[in-house]
Amino acid sequence: MVNDRHVRLANLAISFLKRVSRQEIVVVRARSACPVAHDQVVDVVPPLEYDDHQASIFLKTDLLRLVGGRGTRFCYLDSDVVAVDDEVDSIFEHRSGPVTFAADAVDIDMFSRYGVNCRCAESRCSHLRESIQLSFGVEVRRRDWRMWNGGVFLFDGESEPFLSLWHDYSLQVMGNPLWNTRDQGTLAAVVWKLGLENQAPLPSTFNFIVDRLWGIPRDKRQGLAPAQFHVARNYSLTGTPGLAKPHFLHFINGGMGWTGWPNWDEVAALHEPQAVGRRNEAG
Repeated sequence: MVNDRHVRLANLAISFLKRVSRQEIVVVRARSACPVAHDQVVDVVPPLEYDDHQASIFLKTDLLRLVGGRGTRFCYLDSDVVAVDDEVDSIFEHRSGPVTFAADAVDIDMFSRYGVNCRCAESRCSHLRESIQLSFGVEVRRRDWRMWNGGVFLFDGESEPFLSLWHDYSLQVMGNPLWNTRDQGTLAAVVWKLGLENQAPLPSTFNFIVDRLWGIPRDKRQGLAPAQFHVARNYSLTGTPGLAKPHFLHFINGGMGWTGWPNWDEVAALHEPQAVGRRNEAG
């Protein structure tokens, strides 16, 4: 995690994780003096020329080198991933291949506008696949291939070739105006480079994506109140029949900590009073 805001979010996420996990927890921090609510912290100094978003990708893709001496198996969690039941440790039973990620909510052509600066008005385009071919010589042959999401993944010593290539690819496009500052485009490039595109992903319950901005046009997103956020109703924390029962919720697009938004309020109620807090305190 990079900067004070991410540390505050991570402290909130850690408070949930400690309630339900028996695994050892290690926090990787950079560019922040904000106290971490944990006793195992690895402080890292990323290159000065990178902004905070770029620095976070630099750290994430270099994790094995940073924490490799602290254990034999690892599960990476973004600072906006929240543990919501006591089955989270069973994630290690789902290891597949050299690294194991969950699938994203969208396919590669739907994600394209977020991965590269193509300025397309359409919801789908081929520009990310074209940029992967141009930058890395890697052909992504399926336009409907489901992206891997970088918020949660399993890795160990055998993951070094994959993570090293992801790190190298990410650094190659850092600052390139063709590419947006994200880790998923280069992640897709590595997956197809190494022929892992058909590998079984983690069950979605270990990285269940909740997006407060889902379906809201970009030009309507600024200044929204929590009551205007999209409310996801495709899961249940209590096991309602017919709905997914997540183990981790991934609050993308800044959704973590918003009091007054039903998706967050339901999670906060699991851990009152400590976890209930206004958005301006969490982020």
